[in-house]
Amino acid sequence: MIPLKIAGESPPYPTATKPPSKIIKVGQIQLNTSFSNQYYFPLAAGMNQAYAKKHLRYSDHYEFNDTIFRFPKSRREIDETAEKLSENHLLLVGNYTWGEQHSLALARRYKQYNPNGIVVFGGPQVPDSKKQFRRNRTIELTEEEQKRKRVSFTPSYHHLNPFIDICVHGEGERSLRYALEQMAIDGLQDKTAIPSISYMDADGNFRYNAKLERMNDRELAETASPFTTGIFDTLIPLYPELVFIAMYETDRGCPFTCTYCDWGGATEDKISRMPMEMIYQDIMWMGERRIPYVFLCNANFGILERDIQIAEFFAEAKAKYGFPEAISTQNSKNPKKHTIEALKILQRAGINKATVMSQQSLNPPTLKAVRRDNMHLDEYYKIQKDLAAEGIYTMTDLIPGMPEETYDTLFDGIVTLITNGQHNRIQFNILSRLINTEMANEEYQDYYGFQTVKTPIINAHGSRGDTDTGIEELQEFVVATNTMPPEDWVKTYVLCWTINLVYFSKLLQIPIIVLNRVYGLDYRKIFELFLAGQFSQYGDFPVLSEINKFLTEVGSGIQKGERGEFTYSKEYLNIYWMSDEYVLIKMCKEGKIEQFYEEAHRLISHLIEPHQDKGPLDEAIELNKSLLKLPFQTSDLDLTLTYSIWEMYKAVLRGRDEDLKQGHYRYTIDRTTKDERGSNWWESWEDWYRQMVWYCNRRGAYLYGNVNPHQEIAGHH
Repeated sequence: MIPLKIAGESPPYPTATKPPSKIIKVGQIQLNTSFSNQYYFPLAAGMNQAYAKKHLRYSDHYEFNDTIFRFPKSRREIDETAEKLSENHLLLVGNYTWGEQHSLALARRYKQYNPNGIVVFGGPQVPDSKKQFRRNRTIELTEEEQKRKRVSFTPSYHHLNPFIDICVHGEGERSLRYALEQMAIDGLQDKTAIPSISYMDADGNFRYNAKLERMNDRELAETASPFTTGIFDTLIPLYPELVFIAMYETDRGCPFTCTYCDWGGATEDKISRMPMEMIYQDIMWMGERRIPYVFLCNANFGILERDIQIAEFFAEAKAKYGFPEAISTQNSKNPKKHTIEALKILQRAGINKATVMSQQSLNPPTLKAVRRDNMHLDEYYKIQKDLAAEGIYTMTDLIPGMPEETYDTLFDGIVTLITNGQHNRIQFNILSRLINTEMANEEYQDYYGFQTVKTPIINAHGSRGDTDTGIEELQEFVVATNTMPPEDWVKTYVLCWTINLVYFSKLLQIPIIVLNRVYGLDYRKIFELFLAGQFSQYGDFPVLSEINKFLTEVGSGIQKGERGEFTYSKEYLNIYWMSDEYVLIKMCKEGKIEQFYEEAHRLISHLIEPHQDKGPLDEAIELNKSLLKLPFQTSDLDLTLTYSIWEMYKAVLRGRDEDLKQGHYRYTIDRTTKDERGSNWWESWEDWYRQMVWYCNRRGAYLYGNVNPHQEIAGHH
């Protein structure tokens, strides 16, 4: 057995000296959101179980029952599930922000059915008063302020939820193993020797035991896989109606300490590696079981040179089994040459989804405020262009409302990204307050003037469903700061959604690039024209006015806590849509797309000087409109242009400069041949909503000539 390291002094770890007098039954809860009939394997629950069964001294005397991973649909189902769980002596609950309230409700009811049962909570939503921000904090505190403002996090959680017997902080495998050993010794009466937990003792006093050091490479090699040990093989046949997808980690930890993020926070600075032999076997297991989608939840895929070999493992599984069909990665924050090579391998295997380039802000004061000022932006731009040249899609994350960000700095950052080659997608996220981040500290929020509001948690492209539990899961959005007051916050998000619609949803990307490259107009000047305060001075634009009004209402509704981030439509697949997607669908379905192009043409013509030739702009708009993928097309389209607009546009997407030429250019736009995935032609609105608007979002593949990407999973955008 590998010796464990404890921060500070601690008593010996509990180890049972004889088998428990009875079989100890263990139940687990790890609620996951669903995407139609698709569910993630409950990874954390599976890893806890696999580790326990490997290391418990009398492992045959422990019985792990089914893990609850689906949200209950009603209060009656909560009651029935809790009653079934009450047969277990111990209930382990993985606590995540998207399922916290339902998890609490199930655990509370379990305790009512089984007052002697032990409830153990772990996961990123369990508040950790002793969370250490190992590097210099952005806002320095006196010792008294630290006591006053953060230490109450965990005690308050225990007082508010007295049915929780134990909270586990950090990695759970070892703490749970020792809790189970203690269960065999005395029914978990004595908790003093269990590391990394907090609890209320018999006298009502709050206790927080010494924390374990994080697992290193050697200790991670002593974990066990829920995939190859048969845990998920047992789960699959219990739910034949479901399609299981995988969340998977090949390493743990993050060397960056961003103040808004708890991804690396729970595991802190160092990166520890899972053993390669285990990774290979897991990936082959996924291929053989025909797992269609893998979300690789490393914080920085490609940061390690060995990630090239891991990419090769996925490519081998795809070649041998045809699965997985797609891999989603979170790219290394400071990409290297081996990062690019790993992505190229996934691309060549046909399983790379749009690679996420997480920048969050390009404003230096903001990057410093969130402790992200060690990002190498010049290297980002070079790599982005290198990837574009290879035809590898990228997507950039931005969080517009972060500290020190303003409307103008955000706008300038967007323009910089586009100018430097991001033409596929910028994902604009709303800043949310997560409990175990430095940003959640009161002094941090006070210093930057945060105004927050709680709104329902909604997944992009998630279903409203038919739940009737009366329980709502909430997230806390930051909707104003001292540099972005409330009115600017709404204005900023209207800008972001407008740019997504006209540029990244490709409605006007070709003419916008022509305006920039041929007419020398700055992207900012072009985008500003589509904001209400600008276009109204040029005449009547009813469709553009309707769009701007809707987006403003969305932003105001979120800020007031009156609605969630996305827009629900019963008519459009009964799911939640991103704002720009909803506008696109509504315009097409209501027959307003022609009027949109007429208004846009009339509007942006005002940017052209009277002495300039409008021919390139006119043809760019005509080409863009003709290329937009629409349903019910019955014939291909022949188009003749006098400028090499298509060639110049494709060159720009690949990061190359190509001058516009005049001549005779004839094209046939294939609008009737289905592509290799059976799409590119749609005979129903419903198919078009799903296969074009939804699945094409991440790569912005909304024009003929773009191959439709893999099916997208709700919530991963």
